[in-house]
Amino acid sequence: MNTSSDFDLQPDPRILPMLGEINLAQWRCLAELVDNGVDGFLSMIRAGQTPADPEITVNLPMKDDASARVTVSDNGPGMTPDRLERAVRAGWSGNNPIESLGMFGMGFNIATARLGTVTTVWTSQKAESEEHGLRVDFDELRRQGHFRTPRLTRPKTDASMSGTSIAIERLKPEQRAWLAKPANRAAVKEELSRAYSSMLRHGGVPITFKLVLNGKRVPAVNHCVWDDTRSVETSRHGTVFAVQKIDQHLPDRPFCIACWQWLAAGEASCPACGSAANVVLRKRYVHGWIGLQRYLSSTDYGIDFIRNGRKIEIGNRDLFLWKDPNSGAMEIEYPIDDPRQRGRFVGEIHLDHCRVTYMKDRFDRTDPAWDEMVGIVRGEGPLQPQKAASLGYSANESPLFKLYQAFRRSSPPKARVAGGWANVLSVKDNDLAEEMAKKFHEGIPEYQPDTKWWELIQEEDNRLLTASSAGVPSPGGSGLPGFSAVPGATATATGPTPVPPVAPAAVPAPPPPKRTPLPSLTREYRHDATSLRWDVRAFEVSTSDPDLGTSTRPWLLRKLPDGTDQFFVNPAHSIFRSATMTVLDALLCELAYKAADFTRSLSNAPSFSEILAELRDRYGGSLKLDPVALGNSTEIVFRGIARAWPVGLDSADTNKLFNDMPSTDREAIHHRMATRSVANPQQVISEGRFLEFAPPRVIVDFVLSHPDLFFDGRCWEDTYAGLDYLHPAATEEARKRVLQTYESLLADAVWLSEQDAADLEAAPRERVLRAALAVELLAPMPAEGTGEQT
Repeated sequence: MNTSSDFDLQPDPRILPMLGEINLAQWRCLAELVDNGVDGFLSMIRAGQTPADPEITVNLPMKDDASARVTVSDNGPGMTPDRLERAVRAGWSGNNPIESLGMFGMGFNIATARLGTVTTVWTSQKAESEEHGLRVDFDELRRQGHFRTPRLTRPKTDASMSGTSIAIERLKPEQRAWLAKPANRAAVKEELSRAYSSMLRHGGVPITFKLVLNGKRVPAVNHCVWDDTRSVETSRHGTVFAVQKIDQHLPDRPFCIACWQWLAAGEASCPACGSAANVVLRKRYVHGWIGLQRYLSSTDYGIDFIRNGRKIEIGNRDLFLWKDPNSGAMEIEYPIDDPRQRGRFVGEIHLDHCRVTYMKDRFDRTDPAWDEMVGIVRGEGPLQPQKAASLGYSANESPLFKLYQAFRRSSPPKARVAGGWANVLSVKDNDLAEEMAKKFHEGIPEYQPDTKWWELIQEEDNRLLTASSAGVPSPGGSGLPGFSAVPGATATATGPTPVPPVAPAAVPAPPPPKRTPLPSLTREYRHDATSLRWDVRAFEVSTSDPDLGTSTRPWLLRKLPDGTDQFFVNPAHSIFRSATMTVLDALLCELAYKAADFTRSLSNAPSFSEILAELRDRYGGSLKLDPVALGNSTEIVFRGIARAWPVGLDSADTNKLFNDMPSTDREAIHHRMATRSVANPQQVISEGRFLEFAPPRVIVDFVLSHPDLFFDGRCWEDTYAGLDYLHPAATEEARKRVLQTYESLLADAVWLSEQDAADLEAAPRERVLRAALAVELLAPMPAEGTGEQT
């Protein structure tokens, strides 16, 4: 019988293998061990030392066999034998929980137990003649019934070296099989490159280190964003840059290093443990950036949140949500203006002083530090300015609010007006923008700056600004320069007078033909079925361009000796004065013809029509009438119309306007409010937001009943109330014609809103095209005539 006054709570040796049952992804297991190495480098910096070429090396098995093992080693400061003993003890953590990546003490044990059953650690510090080590064999620990394991030593080959190496052997069969697959190892590399990207790049934060996986350096994943000098002008916020910097120091705050809890300002003792000895002042610092990606994506956008250099959350979109304080309902505020619900806001926010989960996959949303960060990055209240104003929120100058006002839209409200694409910093052909982004991530030098994306914007805006280039007249006149029109002797009364010979003047070389590069067509084109590829350099030329050969030829494709293809196209040619023929179609037709001709003699060769259809499907995305995108575009336009009109009206006006509506319309609005769990319908009505809950037909009836609320710069810039022809009947007729035009456009938009994707697929192309153009023409103008969003 045990008569000791204390219970022995040392865990059973079986606890360590059980930790391996925690479902931790393979890359996260490796990251736990990489974190230890990074913490070693950080400890050197805090001690006033500079790590020399800090490097962490990871080796994974290349095949599935019994000898397979995983190793992680670093050239950090190393550990003493006593610290090594504590470092591998389950539940112990000697790390500073604020300034280090490792926090919980269990990470090492979970990671190693997840992968295998035997772990060996060797470590040494500089000037030591030998390495210290230990071996953790789970099977042996279970057999012996205790946690004791011998201290190991071995001589060092170089006393000046330091660092730690971890080897995991006797890998679990399922882990061994998984790691042996090349695709899985590539996935591990990609995850590690993302997680540590802020420290793998030059000038990394908080340090820069080299990470090597199976002999190859792991590169940093950088965001493909517009240059931080790109900007647009707004009336509310002045110049808004495409990249918003964040650098906010907060007052130091007491923190209990034993309980890992923040204390209220001025508290000397921890309320949890009651001790003052463990309370220290910690620095709080939110820094980083948010910015604009050079392309749109339905998946690849959002903000990365970072703790001490490691990305905890990647592509998070929580800051794009607004939580109504009254109803608690969550509303997506971005993206809401793109037909395909694609986004382009990205960023990296360092939040070192906020708690994270033990899996290191999420920041603790209950930590006050998280709410402080939200206030700094996005401010208080909704991002939508009219809603924020109606709810009584004061002016918002946060980085995300500015970015949202200037660049919320993925296309200009008036896509056929020159300058619009530059005002929203968006490339019209997003498929091409994404393809170029792949080359950015591949590290191709010419795609690192944003120049090529900017050229695409300029090309589109220039196309809208000016007509195609006119023909250039042929040089030369009726005779050679320096000669008269009628050569020969000059007659006189005394007979012919000899004309002295005149040396002919040098004939100037004709100027080179004017050729304007077309970045939107300049790219690599592929046809997979024939394995053909073309590296096309496209140019806009005039009718008289010598390479066209004849003024009746609209385009020409020719291969150069270096293997590239030059495409010359004359957009002024009559073939392009069509709603269905574009210069892209011309190029794709030419490529399809070349491919069909090349494979003509082959059995089962694809036809010209098959090749053209495949090329157009791959490269003509911007020309497609996508039913889903059209439906979303229509919804966006009606939402914009519904929000544009209440400016300058008080609650008495808005309540009267609502009550004057037909009862069926009011019922439809109330029904939608109920389905969306609106807590205070009367407040919505008083704020003039009731049309946001109205069906499209109700919105149209409201517009036609109150045109003065929507024209003259409120929703659309066309003049209505301001029309004055000095005669009442003439003025009324002019206003009637404006309203008839918009009534027709709105009817087409309503028709489109009532069709599902299958209906649009079956509808006549002309009908769909007409409705699509109507939606484009109905897009509300930006607030106050700027690029800002309503």
